[in-house]
Amino acid sequence: MNLRPNKKRSDLLIDLTPMIDVVFLMLIFFMVSTSFTANNSIKLDLPQSKAQAANKDIEQVTVSVDAKGQLFVQEEPVADGELRKRILNISKGDPNMRVVIRADAEARHKRIVYVLDTIRELGMGKVGIATVPVGGQ
Repeated sequence: MNLRPNKKRSDLLIDLTPMIDVVFLMLIFFMVSTSFTANNSIKLDLPQSKAQAANKDIEQVTVSVDAKGQLFVQEEPVADGELRKRILNISKGDPNMRVVIRADAEARHKRIVYVLDTIRELGMGKVGIATVPVGGQ
């Protein structure tokens, strides 16, 4: 009497498909969950200062003035007539929201005064001017 079956045992195969799926899912998860730092696309040569930097985590409106006098609000170009409207849209009319002016060291004083005057007309009192630390960029 033969107790063993006559069928030959086939070689065992390991299916790698589920493992590859898990690896790709982990890759996608880490790519999506990675935070990216905002890179300022406007080239400005900010003036130097010895003062301490303010907290950048607070919600704020950023108005930039480049060396040619072009205005930018939150990194997007803005015409002179739109400056007031854009600041109001971003601040949602909150007079306590901080406004930071990033002006190139070569920007004309007249343009910076125009921005400051517009901010004052909106009743926004928390205004700061962005600088770089002495000896740094």
